[in-house]
Amino acid sequence: MTDRQLKKLKRSELIELLYYARKEIDRLSQENEQLKSRLDKLVGEALHETSDAGGTES
Repeated sequence: MTDRQLKKLKRSELIELLYYARKEIDRLSQENEQLKSRLDKLVGEALHETSDAGGTES
């Protein structure tokens, strides 16, 4: 949306845009946290497997 189009919007339309933008930000933040948690878990498992494999070799 261009600046010109934004300037033509009513206050209620701008508030609606902000509302939906905030909902999308919240959804993406939650998804980001879930992905970070999943990544941390997978990295931890990989490190654990690496340390187990390294400890059994002579």
